[in-house]
Amino acid sequence: MVHMIDAGRVLLGLVFLCSLAGKLRGAVAFLEFRAAVGQLAPALRRVRKPVAVLVVVAEALAVTTLAVPTTAAFGFALSASLLTVFTVGLVGVLRRGATTPCQCFGRSAPVAPRHVVRNIVLGLVSLGGLGAHLADSGAAAGRVSAGLLLDVGVAALLALLTVMLDDWAELFAPRPAAGEIR
Repeated sequence: MVHMIDAGRVLLGLVFLCSLAGKLRGAVAFLEFRAAVGQLAPALRRVRKPVAVLVVVAEALAVTTLAVPTTAAFGFALSASLLTVFTVGLVGVLRRGATTPCQCFGRSAPVAPRHVVRNIVLGLVSLGGLGAHLADSGAAAGRVSAGLLLDVGVAALLALLTVMLDDWAELFAPRPAAGEIR
């Protein structure tokens, strides 16, 4: 179970760290994210600035609590909560048929079903990590496992693949035939 906890903490921590960095890499990036909040959740359009700030604070808190073994359970629960809210917003966009940008990781890509799948998988990692942490009764907190390096390496690779999901999708997207307009 310690491997599930460690790998989950690293994977989710890195994903939320990259998400946070994408939103805070500059004033323009944050303004684009703030605008996307209003598009992703039209009901929040009037309060998109405080909601955007709340999301940034929550993501920073998730990264911090996942980094500390004794607060990892809270980090897993917060991650699952954030991912649930994000997924509901993405599903709403898809149901409306809107072409809203996701602003995932600071990259403006139209919301697509792959974003929902990504969030569901990360949510399951969050719940699995929380369950493993609770089942372990915190005994793994602060304990270094022999496979920690492997856990960190696999989780970092998965985080990289997750963060670059839109790049992968673009790379493998069908290309129009010569002379065809896309």
